[in-house]
Amino acid sequence: MKKLLFSTVLAGSLLLSSSAFANTSEFTDVPTSHQFSKHIQYLVNEGVISGYKDGRFGLLENLTRGQAALMIARAFDLDTSARETVFTDVNSNYAGAVQSGFEVGIIQGTSPTTFAPEKNITRAEMALMLARAFKLEEESSKEFSDVPMSKKGYSEIRKIHAFGITGGIDANRFEPDWNLKRGEFSAFLARALNAELRLKSATCEYDDSRVTNPSRQALNCLVTNAARSADGIIPPEIVKGIINEEMGNWQHFDNNGKAIVSDDGGIGLTQITNTVGYDVEKLKTSIQYNVETAIDMLLYHFNRSDLPKVGNHDPNNLESWYFAVMAYNGTKPVNSPFVKATGAVNPNAYQERVYDEINTSSYVPTSIRSIGMTSDDFTYASGSAENIVFEEKQFILNAEATHSRDRYKAEDQAILLNSRLRDKPTTVNSTVINAAAGSTVRILGAPLYDQNVHAKHNFVWYPVEVVIDGKKQYLYVSSQNLK
Repeated sequence: MKKLLFSTVLAGSLLLSSSAFANTSEFTDVPTSHQFSKHIQYLVNEGVISGYKDGRFGLLENLTRGQAALMIARAFDLDTSARETVFTDVNSNYAGAVQSGFEVGIIQGTSPTTFAPEKNITRAEMALMLARAFKLEEESSKEFSDVPMSKKGYSEIRKIHAFGITGGIDANRFEPDWNLKRGEFSAFLARALNAELRLKSATCEYDDSRVTNPSRQALNCLVTNAARSADGIIPPEIVKGIINEEMGNWQHFDNNGKAIVSDDGGIGLTQITNTVGYDVEKLKTSIQYNVETAIDMLLYHFNRSDLPKVGNHDPNNLESWYFAVMAYNGTKPVNSPFVKATGAVNPNAYQERVYDEINTSSYVPTSIRSIGMTSDDFTYASGSAENIVFEEKQFILNAEATHSRDRYKAEDQAILLNSRLRDKPTTVNSTVINAAAGSTVRILGAPLYDQNVHAKHNFVWYPVEVVIDGKKQYLYVSSQNLK
């Protein structure tokens, strides 16, 4: 892929005209009707691959690790000229590609000194290589039955599935140890490079083009992923707490497939009322866009200079969002943290209700009661439509801040708050396995969602490695049980 920058690929969609698939080369073993014909032709046209002198492509031949490294190096315009490598077993055919790939973090050896270039590459190794090459982060909520979380490549296989590179051998199997064919790798690499060739991805097993309400846990996945991938740090718990308050039944569409619009004009799941600068029709038809818009608004409020800040204003901490959540509904007297007449906490303030929802649905208690503020810090006339005047712009948090539990990623470490883990990501029909509270766990992948798709909680599940009685075990832990 000539002059293809990493950032361009990561931006996601290299939309190319149909001329990119022009039939400039014929292979005797790749009929135009073959499922990978366009993928192979695309890579040929881009100078990434070529066939054999006898006219064959070698569609069904196993691909070696060296060949895969060379194809990726060409795709990224890396230096493929022969030179010395950090590996002792790489010949001049692959030396430049392997060394360049190693230097940019795509290539890893089979040991510190060997790469095994002539070894056939497996489907799991392909996932590792492509996930690193394209710096993939989002993971599918799907686990394949033959890819245990102890398997190297577990997280990366979920990543390439989410990106639309492959859907697996079938709905349940990935076959991570199968050797990869030249045709298969060509298809996977072409899909990674070109959005037109990519499989339709349904990370949360929901098609956003449908005007139906997804299951509760599919929505949990959609909202969590939207927050985790936002252009700015925001705890998913905050967004889900707002949805709980705005649309407690987590419904976006009515029975006629129309977006629910409130009497004050609030649209859909997140009840967007300020639509200036946004696509109103899309707010109604796309749950994804509706949620992303709410996140965009919250991030704007979080960065406002005229709103007070809490503690160190770390966006990972739930308490830091107190005034941004208030502003999402409006900085009006009705949302004052205190009742003006008595100075008591105002339990009916919008942000107070949202944090109550976080406590009861994400099962994460916060320290908002320890924000060092008093009624004197807020000036307004009772019943007024004017905005509150904030007399203080910085409040101390007199307690430990509550870090988001929904933003862990693979290889993070966390502490168990209680002893309960499970053999499945659900509280229904799963076995409880106990580990010592305070044990350290290693996060093995992005969040998963309850197998009971109608479960009404907001917490997520993580696949983790934990040592119990001196032995590594691979289990699931709910997010509220981590710190």
